[in-house]
Amino acid sequence: MSLWKLALLIALFNLMTFGNGPVMIPLLQTHLVEGARVLTEDQLLYAFTIARVTPGQANFYVASIGYMLYGIPGAIVATLVIMLPGYIMIPLLHGYEHLRDSRWIKSFTKGLTVTSVGLILAAVVQIARGTLTQPIAWVVLLATLVMTQLLKWNILVALAAVSCLGLLLKWLL
Repeated sequence: MSLWKLALLIALFNLMTFGNGPVMIPLLQTHLVEGARVLTEDQLLYAFTIARVTPGQANFYVASIGYMLYGIPGAIVATLVIMLPGYIMIPLLHGYEHLRDSRWIKSFTKGLTVTSVGLILAAVVQIARGTLTQPIAWVVLLATLVMTQLLKWNILVALAAVSCLGLLLKWLL
């Protein structure tokens, strides 16, 4: 896959997935991991994880993917492609606040939200199949859920804690 083709693929997925972030993962999984086989599932998960624990937009995992495939030029191109639609749309939509109250726009937005949830769940299932293969992984998953959802810990604190837990469990077992 050429850098140009990767850029077009990211641009297309970016336009198709409102909300970006994890919504794009099933599409990238299908095309880059299963189709073109230029990435492994672990590499895709790694790119997403790095983007989640670093400052900035959640959809910058495409920069990691670009870097994995083409180095610095790949990271730059992927970042520009993921940012470009927003930079184009903001000036075009500025001044159209009255659309926000439209029944059609509200219905459209609700439909996009539900679709995004479905795509995110599909991504979770795909990633879980390849990741949750050992009991330690399940313990780390449950600990992460408890820390972030029940205890409301900061995601970076939870990440550090479950990383230590995972290392400790691996060392002990």
